[in-house]
Amino acid sequence: MTRFQATTSRPVESLGTALERVRCRRPALVDRMVSSLTTHGQLAPVVAVERSGALQILDGFKRLAAAKKMGWSELAVSTAQLDEAAQWATMLALNRGPQSMTELDEALILRELVQTGLTQVQVAELVQRHKSWVSRRIGLVERLHPELVEQMKLGMLAPGVARSLLSLPAGNQLQIAATSLAANLGSRDAELLVSLWLKARAPEEREYLLAQPRAALQKAHPQLAAPDPRLTPEGQQLSRLLGVLSGVGPRTLRLLPPAEADRTLLSRQIREASEAVSRLAKSLGPLVSDGCRNGSGAVGAPDSSCG
Repeated sequence: MTRFQATTSRPVESLGTALERVRCRRPALVDRMVSSLTTHGQLAPVVAVERSGALQILDGFKRLAAAKKMGWSELAVSTAQLDEAAQWATMLALNRGPQSMTELDEALILRELVQTGLTQVQVAELVQRHKSWVSRRIGLVERLHPELVEQMKLGMLAPGVARSLLSLPAGNQLQIAATSLAANLGSRDAELLVSLWLKARAPEEREYLLAQPRAALQKAHPQLAAPDPRLTPEGQQLSRLLGVLSGVGPRTLRLLPPAEADRTLLSRQIREASEAVSRLAKSLGPLVSDGCRNGSGAVGAPDSSCG
């Protein structure tokens, strides 16, 4: 068990941040820490280790950044005597909470442990995790383009977006990451964009994905489009379902008629789908007519199909 020395006050400027190279910067969390320090003061000491005659922060980077932002001159610090491998293992142990570290933080620390000469199995034993947990996280930084690793460390690229890029070659990772950042795509949308990229075969298809990522996503997954905020909750649900129908319809048409070998096996589903589509068409028909008489569709711009 790591033993920490008694907490003492140390000048903020005496605390080094060389070990922060394995942590992803998240400015929003520093702002939250500023608020916490303002309201409650420093509730827990910063943890540091001595390296080459200087104290290096092991845990408490957000507290240090917030303290500097607030103009504090001192922080409460607890020090520990640790070798290199133990310092990384302790950093992980002090941040076991679900909100403390990203997967990349963990991966970067585990890579440091491997670089001390330990095997992945030994690292797993040291940090008390399964070896597959260690392997998956180290694979994250090994398979991700080095430029994207640096972007994550600087807080420019969300870990979820980076994770979605791992199935791509390094060069394509950079392209899709740049597109995702420019379009402000979240993790889910970035994952869907990667899926479309992998399915695309023609160069022009991929050029379209890079030039118009949101349009491409909406076309491929209309059910994911944000519904009009003017709609009632029921209307928003209907909007999503209509988007699903609009997307599924053309894809279904491309597969019809089925091969002769499939027709008998699919006959019941074809009959049920036909009946459902007929009922839908019967209910939707009058609404289309109403939209034409009103000069617009249910919501939005006039329908150019009304003749």
